[in-house]
Amino acid sequence: MRVRGGGKLVGMSSTGARFAWESLDPAAPLDDLAPLLDIVGDARVVAVGESNHDVREFGLLRHRVARLLVERAGFDVVAIESGFADARALDPWVRGGPGVVADVATRGLGYRFGEAREVQDLLSWVRSRGDVTFAGLDVPGSAGNAEQAWSLAEDVLRDLDQDALPLLAEARQAMARYAAVHSGLAMGRYAGLDRAGRDAATAAVTELLTRLDGLAPTVPAPARDRYAVAAHAVRGAWRLDQFMRELLAVGAGHGRLASRDAHMAETVRWLLERHGPDARIVVLVHNGHLQRTPVAFEGMPHPMVPMGMHLAAELGTRYRPVAVTCGAGTTTGLSVDAAAPGGLWLHESPLPSPAVGSAEAWLADAGAAGADLRGLSEGPQSIRHADSFVPTPVVDAFDAVLQVPRVRPSDFVLAEGGLER
Repeated sequence: MRVRGGGKLVGMSSTGARFAWESLDPAAPLDDLAPLLDIVGDARVVAVGESNHDVREFGLLRHRVARLLVERAGFDVVAIESGFADARALDPWVRGGPGVVADVATRGLGYRFGEAREVQDLLSWVRSRGDVTFAGLDVPGSAGNAEQAWSLAEDVLRDLDQDALPLLAEARQAMARYAAVHSGLAMGRYAGLDRAGRDAATAAVTELLTRLDGLAPTVPAPARDRYAVAAHAVRGAWRLDQFMRELLAVGAGHGRLASRDAHMAETVRWLLERHGPDARIVVLVHNGHLQRTPVAFEGMPHPMVPMGMHLAAELGTRYRPVAVTCGAGTTTGLSVDAAAPGGLWLHESPLPSPAVGSAEAWLADAGAAGADLRGLSEGPQSIRHADSFVPTPVVDAFDAVLQVPRVRPSDFVLAEGGLER
């Protein structure tokens, strides 16, 4: 079924209610995306996905959806799949401080996300609003190092508990044995540690976190904000250490990935509490993190437990996950390399045609369209994940899917590497 009539619902059946959207321009009028507001309803958290990172059209469309939710539904926080502690460095700039967006985005966002023009434009829009908070959700340092967390904790402990500074130094030193600019590199170093070295890192960061938690009732009012940020940042460092343990166990054939996503869910909860009962948050993460069902990657011993499962269990229908995918084009491939910027070389990679039974095959005739999945009892059984398809009960995992007809990597990726075939 080809969809016509931007922004208008065009029928409900086993195909769901669909609507066409008309523009990728973040500044364009928003009427074509208005059907999303019915799907969102009174949700406090709306997660907007992407089937891969550093894809130009996904960044443009997600910017438009964020605008829709802020301007027409009163959302006041935009949070992204990058380190919570790292993104704190963006705060002064977002609030009007000096600096160039490309510089602050590259410093404050992990996984090289800040190099994408689409992300920089999103940040510039948040800054221009003056009434929207920007936050990171993830464990620190591209899931590879906790340096930003240590810096936040040191600042607070010097004022509140100088006797705890040796605990901070011990955690910093123990986790530095495997720290790297990206999780893939850190994992290699972590696997090279003996059991005693791994246990020492876990024990040290756990003791530090316990000490910080114990401080909570004693913190004077003027320091409570800085303390809350530092304590959550160190919790992210603890989750990072657990993530390394999980990766090692997965490699050995018996582990399950859960810690990164648990921390992202904890950060959403932290933001909701911090901003009060009327707060509404737009969450920008990969489709695999926002879905309400386990993520069954090929070759992994157990499905990953995504952030969306935590949020759906806590918020029910006040959590709305929206997947974003594509029909055709090229995507971003990567290889981990210590010599690369941020530990990653990025390149353009071909996309396979939609797999039989996938969300992309289901929407193959729809063009630039959205589909409301609520109320459907059956539907597609897989969805794109980068350049592959992951088994997923789509109508259970998401409330809606937005499809971009054709995509390609962000400009900085195209400038770095040619097409891999």
